[in-house]
Amino acid sequence: MKRAKRSFATAPGPDPIADPLDLTGDWDGSFSYPGGEATTPFRVRISENSGRFSGSVIEPDIFRPTATIEAEISGHRTARSVDFTKVYLDAPRGYENPVDYVGQISSDGLEVKGVWSLLDMNGTFEMQREQGMAQTEEAETAETVPAPAELD
Repeated sequence: MKRAKRSFATAPGPDPIADPLDLTGDWDGSFSYPGGEATTPFRVRISENSGRFSGSVIEPDIFRPTATIEAEISGHRTARSVDFTKVYLDAPRGYENPVDYVGQISSDGLEVKGVWSLLDMNGTFEMQREQGMAQTEEAETAETVPAPAELD
């Protein structure tokens, strides 16, 4: 009798053995407008393959305060440098033009910082890799469960 092969789902994120700088996964970030006056949060899910990546973004709609707007990104990564373009989906007025981003990945692959540009405006952005659920639960358990030596 042939046994069925089991497969397990894995959390999004790079294979640390293959390339710790791979952008694949979920990220939380924010971008600031010229002068740093206003900051807008965003979430992005990225999939990278051989240095090329794409992803989907959701962020608050600055023209309609109770709404969100979606966009897609596509770009490339060379070592720690990233370069990508964000295009809003079904772009309403005010979102017609693509936004260009250029940044650097931290040496541990957990953060990207850089600048964005749109027509004659530019600002800064940063994003942090979300920890996988298992990593979060492990960290929380370590904080709340005493080590064996502490139980004596």
